[in-house]
Amino acid sequence: MNKNRFLIFALYVGLQSFLLQIVDQLIGTHLTPGGHSGFVFIAFQGWALYFLLGSNIKGAVKGFCGYVLGILFAIIMIGLLGIFAGAGMWAVPIVALIVVPFMMYFEFAPWCISNVAVFFVGAGAFFGIVNYVEGVTIPGAAGIVLLYCALGLASGWMSILFRTWLEHKPSAEKM
Repeated sequence: MNKNRFLIFALYVGLQSFLLQIVDQLIGTHLTPGGHSGFVFIAFQGWALYFLLGSNIKGAVKGFCGYVLGILFAIIMIGLLGIFAGAGMWAVPIVALIVVPFMMYFEFAPWCISNVAVFFVGAGAFFGIVNYVEGVTIPGAAGIVLLYCALGLASGWMSILFRTWLEHKPSAEKM
């Protein structure tokens, strides 16, 4: 792709980012009762994962499924913390020692749930919402993470779709 076409692509991605920020400001404030600075960071994670997982629909499915499992493992960890609450500062490390090795074996799972790295991204986004957004519930946090993950994956898909179209569009010199 020449520099002129790349500029068009870069502006398109900038426009996508602009629109994603507006969407976040319009819907993000209605998703939780507590105060927050928005959730668009999760969409940007999902957008990057779309590229890292192959820039295709199969990768997007794998990314979304990975976020779901990451959230489920995070919820399991929260549940286990109640059992180990008496361990004080050791509770979280003990729970991680129990859950993370189990998570690692998903590397041998079917394709759509075998990317353990995405589990960590999804769990991290979920823990961020649960720990830093006032008044959010566990189902609410899961819904926010999955909504914004989907927005990010869709943004990645649209970026690739536009770039592919632009790269295959006949140039003015050839006409």
